Amino acid sequence: MPLSAKTVLVTGASRGLGLELIRQILALPKAPEVIIATCRNPSSAADLQALAKANPSVNVVKLDVEKDEDIVSAVKETKSILGDRGLNLLINNAGILLGGLEGSLAAQSREDLQRHFDVNCSGPIIVAQKFLPLLELAAAQNKSQPMSCNKAALVNVSTIMASQNLTYQHGIGTTYVYKCSKAAVTMATIMISRELKSAGILAFSLHPGWVRTEIGGDAAPLSTEESISDCLRVIAAQTEKNNGKLVDNTGAVLPF
Repeated sequence: MPLSAKTVLVTGASRGLGLELIRQILALPKAPEVIIATCRNPSSAADLQALAKANPSVNVVKLDVEKDEDIVSAVKETKSILGDRGLNLLINNAGILLGGLEGSLAAQSREDLQRHFDVNCSGPIIVAQKFLPLLELAAAQNKSQPMSCNKAALVNVSTIMASQNLTYQHGIGTTYVYKCSKAAVTMATIMISRELKSAGILAFSLHPGWVRTEIGGDAAPLSTEESISDCLRVIAAQTEKNNGKLVDNTGAVLPF
């Protein structure tokens, strides 16, 4: 099934994977009628603003996932933009891995851990909570359709490093702050998927691959273009079968 959601919201859309998501969503054979591209500082998001200027369907909205007042304001603005339409697809992409953080237990600090949990786990949970009425509206407007990202769906961008099984077996990744916060949001996605299933809302976690971004670094094998091209195909293909699961950019279900 091709991705043909009429309304889409992406967090962390000013650079990296988020910006590439907006670019490639715009290029879909059946592009959304409304794209909400959120970021912390719209005034400094030159590339995103250029996309919005050239494409009337793109709406740049301020949203810092660490700030509840930003989330509430973004919901209000999104409602105004959507009118009587619901939100078909919410992609929680915003995330951080601050540089220079060592992987040893001795190097951990409460401040670093809390910051990463705030952005990578608490942020996506509260974003999902506040935007839920718009997802529910989309699901109700498409009640006869099976669960999919064209009907109503939440995608939380996670990582293979959030897999407890793979970490235990193979020692994938060493950064406490990133692995622990992403494992937490992956667990939250499982819980959300079970809670929202009766409303017809699909929810799953997505590992975009190891990508050359600020987080992935220069040694990563995938470009942002390659990763997002794969990810959009995977997003489009998800059904109730993988509700709550962690899938990667090839469509494989990863152990959690």
